[in-house]
Amino acid sequence: MMGEKGGNVANDTSFETSGGTGLRPKTFGRATALFFFSGALGLGYELVWIKKAALVVGASQIALSTVLTSFFLGIALGGYFVGNRLRSSRRSPLFIYGIFELIIGAFALAFPFLFSLLEQLYGALYPLAAGFGGGLFALRFGLLFALVLVPTFFMGGTLPLLLDGLVSEDRAIGSRTSFLYGVNILGAVAGVLCTAYFAIPALGMNGTSIAGGFGNLLIAAAAFIFFRHTPPAHTAPQEVRLGWFFPAAAFLSGLIAIAWQIAWSRYFSLFHTTSVYFMAMLLAVYLLALATGSLMLSPVLGTRWRPLKILGGLQGLVPFFALTMIAWWRAAELSVELQGKQITLPDNSTRIVPLETLEINHLNPTSYMMFWSEKADAVFFGPLFQIALCIFIPVALMGTGLPALIAAATRSSAALRPISGRLVFWNTIGSSLGGFLAGYVFLHLLGLHGTLTLLSFGSLVLAVACLFKVRTMPSEPAAPLSRQQRRHAAPSPSRWSSVLWLLPVFGLVATLNFWWSPDITQETILKDGYGKNPARGNTILQEITEGALTTTWIFDGPDSIQVGSGHVSLAVTYKKGWSTQAIQGHVPVLFYPGRELPRDCLGICLGSGQSFGALLMYLPEDGRLDVVDISEEMIKISLRNYREYNHGLGEDDRVRVHLDDGRHYVDRAAPSSYDVISMEPPPPTADGVCSLYSLEFYQGVQRILRPGGIFMQWLPLYRITPGDTLGIVKTQAEVFPFTFIVKVGRDDFMVLSFPSRPTFEQEELRARCRTFAGENRIAGARWTSLCRHEMASPEGVLSTVVMGPAEIKALTGAMIYRDDTQQLSYSSGDRALLRLYRGPALSPIAFSALRLSPFATLSKYFNPPLDAEAIGKLESERARALAFFRVPDPGQVAALQAAYRGSVNAAERVLHALSLAGLFDAALRKDDAFDWVDQALANQPGVAQVGPRNKVRAMVRNHIAVYTDVTEKWIRILEKKYGAVPLVSVMRAEIESYRKREAKKNARYLFP
Repeated sequence: MMGEKGGNVANDTSFETSGGTGLRPKTFGRATALFFFSGALGLGYELVWIKKAALVVGASQIALSTVLTSFFLGIALGGYFVGNRLRSSRRSPLFIYGIFELIIGAFALAFPFLFSLLEQLYGALYPLAAGFGGGLFALRFGLLFALVLVPTFFMGGTLPLLLDGLVSEDRAIGSRTSFLYGVNILGAVAGVLCTAYFAIPALGMNGTSIAGGFGNLLIAAAAFIFFRHTPPAHTAPQEVRLGWFFPAAAFLSGLIAIAWQIAWSRYFSLFHTTSVYFMAMLLAVYLLALATGSLMLSPVLGTRWRPLKILGGLQGLVPFFALTMIAWWRAAELSVELQGKQITLPDNSTRIVPLETLEINHLNPTSYMMFWSEKADAVFFGPLFQIALCIFIPVALMGTGLPALIAAATRSSAALRPISGRLVFWNTIGSSLGGFLAGYVFLHLLGLHGTLTLLSFGSLVLAVACLFKVRTMPSEPAAPLSRQQRRHAAPSPSRWSSVLWLLPVFGLVATLNFWWSPDITQETILKDGYGKNPARGNTILQEITEGALTTTWIFDGPDSIQVGSGHVSLAVTYKKGWSTQAIQGHVPVLFYPGRELPRDCLGICLGSGQSFGALLMYLPEDGRLDVVDISEEMIKISLRNYREYNHGLGEDDRVRVHLDDGRHYVDRAAPSSYDVISMEPPPPTADGVCSLYSLEFYQGVQRILRPGGIFMQWLPLYRITPGDTLGIVKTQAEVFPFTFIVKVGRDDFMVLSFPSRPTFEQEELRARCRTFAGENRIAGARWTSLCRHEMASPEGVLSTVVMGPAEIKALTGAMIYRDDTQQLSYSSGDRALLRLYRGPALSPIAFSALRLSPFATLSKYFNPPLDAEAIGKLESERARALAFFRVPDPGQVAALQAAYRGSVNAAERVLHALSLAGLFDAALRKDDAFDWVDQALANQPGVAQVGPRNKVRAMVRNHIAVYTDVTEKWIRILEKKYGAVPLVSVMRAEIESYRKREAKKNARYLFP
């Protein structure tokens, strides 16, 4: 069973077949096939366990480290025990291997039930350990270790069993070991890709575990059938003395391999937004490279080359390739260029509107890599090539480590089982420690640049140690070679000994050169990360903090200060204008029901702290604000740099900062603890963040929210698709039927939810607006230049209400996001839009999924209810506030509708109808727009003037790639009703022209 995540560790191998014991080649082939599928299932389980455990103990790095440490320790113990203790005189090791697979499968089937027990036990014991860092860590580790000990123990035992059952010839130890090690890791590659791309999205985590359990049962059944007559291994186990070198080398090899993986993962996060696909691809490429290294080593170990000498030379090249190829990903950069024009909106702001096909500059070979298909390139092949160019060669070299050490340490096949068990044990322990040291010590103390340098020196130490060790070991007598073996034999090792000694010199030169070069973190952020984002403006990189969880940074300049993590900006403060983040902090109090102000507030995900600092303006002296953030670095950098913008959040006695995962904190908080819960998490589609947008999370929020409270969740339309938007809103409304959507910035929105029907007191709102006006640069400001009321006025605040409970309930076609499936991380059905459109080009598309609630239906939530005059004014003010989305002015719409109904002239009615169609089309309300085209044709089917034809042509062209299906649907409706009349013919010709352009573009792919 494959038990390794990313280094040359664990149980990833089994070995040997035909030889002196009489094992047939068929036996070896069958065992190899079973070991491949065993590796696939093992990695699938690991992914599922990590994701499930994060829901209980939190998605923080320490929780992840706890899971992996438990995983590795279980494998190490299994390998050590089976390799040194377990013997049977009645059954073949291959038959016992089937028993192990049976036990693993039974656990996988029971995993959903066992995990629910762990959740209950953790919840019961958490109050006893809360507040004690060591006690909490021990509780998490103990429970998770107990949960995964059984399966990982038996996973770890599969390697020594297969080695004992398959390897019988001394001269085949190295080649068979290396070959089967590689095959097992290839299975792990298949497992991680299938689990991430197909199994979890389709089956969920529990379903994936159950399906994997049946897979293990099939492997067990096959082993029982294939190996029931295989004789037991009669050779008595040898008492072997390894000394200290081989365990130490195996330990160091595992430590370095996993530490390199952690360092590369941090490097990629500086310029690539992490996702479930990207991280799965990183793991898959890593494993594939390990398998390649092991498989390429296999034929070499079958010759007279000494394993340690080969290992020393190859490990010496690891720093050379790792440091010189680290930026080669640019050769496969998959980027898109939106083709559009800048338009000026009625409020004098600007927006990019896509041209015709909208869209992407596919004809520029330097900006987009054509390979398989547009989706496959973006989701699979692009990340595959990028990662492989950086890490494949050095990881392949590291993949030779464990097989070469086993081959070098084993002098006879009888000693293979105990030796492999011990070396796998130490290799796995090293891997476990490597992940911890890289994340919590090296990156935190040395930064990425220092960590890469240290790991390079570590690889060189391992290389030189192996080369010196081989000189002290006795030479092995050369085995006689057949004529065919002599014909294909590698050159005599003595000819290349000096070359192998020179290889670490290349690694040393590369390491020293990298050590003295500019800091890689700073260079990457500036050249490839957020530093090249136009939104950065004229700011400069002021500060970088590298910690266990992430790399945080501050860009500061005369106009703005921006804080972010990795590749993503988390908060922008404009020094000469109002701040969206500050406004967000006022919203939950402005819409707080009743006449009283909140006393106890919870803020999750700190960012710049402006939002939570704004809450302090309303809290009484004995009030409480708990702030929870997962990153210690983000907390420090924000409180240090944003003091003048977040109302001294870090110095206020009412504030308590908690270093914890937001989901974990909510699940463990006492019931009915808070009046206000405010959230500003990272983008919803980032890896791991989906747990803050799930049905189960909202149920946890409901549990700790007081009956008259309010919960506010961030809805960044410029980072989500229409499908994501609907799913987030509908999932939240599934728990909170009284849910509203309000606008707080140009394209930032918030979802407000109440545990019971709220009543908004207009008198209290007016008083709270006076406090709102005291926020920095808010007094006198308006949402847009068209607005007639200040934003800190009751009219300005109410004009931000976009949707209410009735309209949200009427939304259809939305997913309900659950923890088990994590669909928000994978796709809501339209994820391609997120790959093609960004920022202000995406937000109008996402906004089009929403529908405005008439203030007449919202009036009942106010005391006193809104009168007719106020309703009319608010409708117009809201349209002005939403000018960026080209929301039509209701007065203009009403006037055109009245003119349409009042006209008796068919030509005039056509013009009015097409004008209305144009207004709705500008707001991307395509169904409403085409419905008015239908009404225009109903009045005068044969209209053929240039003006009407140009209008319908522009409507078809407007975001045609996004709305191809709805446009095609309406064209068919119109063709059925009116035939090939001029306007319909123009629409058909336009969409066919687009399809031809798409076909021409797609023809450049292998599989369009």
